[in-house]
Amino acid sequence: MIHSKVLDNKLSSKTVFDKLLDESTKGLPRSIAVTFVNPFSYSLLSKNARLLSGLDVIFSDGSLHTKLHNTFNQNKIQRLSFDFSSIAVDVLRFANQTGKRIAFIGAKPTLVDVAVKNYVSMFPDLNVVYKHHGYVNDAALKSQVIADLNQQQPEIIVCGMGTPKQDEFIVELKNALDTPALLFTCGGFIEQSAIKADYYHPLVKKLGLRWLQRAVLHKHVRQRLVREYPKFVVSYLRAQMKNKRTQSIEEANPREK
Repeated sequence: MIHSKVLDNKLSSKTVFDKLLDESTKGLPRSIAVTFVNPFSYSLLSKNARLLSGLDVIFSDGSLHTKLHNTFNQNKIQRLSFDFSSIAVDVLRFANQTGKRIAFIGAKPTLVDVAVKNYVSMFPDLNVVYKHHGYVNDAALKSQVIADLNQQQPEIIVCGMGTPKQDEFIVELKNALDTPALLFTCGGFIEQSAIKADYYHPLVKKLGLRWLQRAVLHKHVRQRLVREYPKFVVSYLRAQMKNKRTQSIEEANPREK
């Protein structure tokens, strides 16, 4: 795993999220790309400096990563994720109350339709101006989606394609949209919402066991937990301890200016 101090420094707190909604109320001067990182996506994003530079705000999606980050870094953060156990409800409620135009891109063709119906049932005044599946795999389709978005001019776009595809897409959108929008990645949120409007069981949310519910229901999550997460913990701790040792040596032997 490549450790990225740039990524660590970009990780933000709930206060930053609240400010984003406040700025959106007043009108954004430019589009803002917001994503979320967990032990799986951390490694993928760390390898791509260009992509990291295009992402404006990054939140930590997962208690494990949040605790590790706060142990070694001065910029303290809270766990935030785009689901109904966290800020998804804030974003959809905000759009519902303000009438902001919102678009959803993600999941399979039939599932995105079901998910949007579920959102509207929960938030009756939600102004959904565009929806599209997440399999935007060729240049022609991508160009068409961007053209459609520019026609509909959504002020909030929620994109779930998996990392790093969704991150690359919102960065591209940030530079291609004619009007400013608040751009969120959401991972499997749209697909989960098609299964059930509020995907997580109340007890699961209360106990912070979202990872366990996903592992029980989805094979790819189980594989990540077994293969990727232990490697992340070991690599992250090793990289952070190395950074601490390097910092201590530099402080003990300051260069002459």
